[in-house]
Amino acid sequence: VGLGRVEYQSTLNTPVICAGIGVHSGERARMVIKPAPVNTGIRFRRVDLDSKSDILARGDHVTEVQLGTTLTNEDGASVATVEHFLAACAGMGLDNVLVDIDGPETPIMDGSSAVFCELFHNAGLQEQSALRRRIRILDKVEVR
Repeated sequence: VGLGRVEYQSTLNTPVICAGIGVHSGERARMVIKPAPVNTGIRFRRVDLDSKSDILARGDHVTEVQLGTTLTNEDGASVATVEHFLAACAGMGLDNVLVDIDGPETPIMDGSSAVFCELFHNAGLQEQSALRRRIRILDKVEVR
């Protein structure tokens, strides 16, 4: 990614489906990953629960980081072990998707984000009309 390069948000061309077992819960889950409008972000919907609101993939929705990352909405609905899925979204430049999931945890697949990347690649990405949001680091950041 070059400096000053204009980049637009993206979503999937077509929905993709995957299923598997959660590595920590041992429960089966099916994910239907669907295209979404600009500025939607990445949103999970627990279709096995009565929760009316989406679970947003944002830092302020992280409620657990022991053995994996869990996101929770205001209704208390959560989805666990989202980091491989989110890594695939970030790596592929995927900004906007709706994820219907029928279990408490994303499937572990092969233990990496490769299966998700392959699904996204096969579906194809669609450039959208809105610019991708970026942050600009203005001060020095140091990790000790």
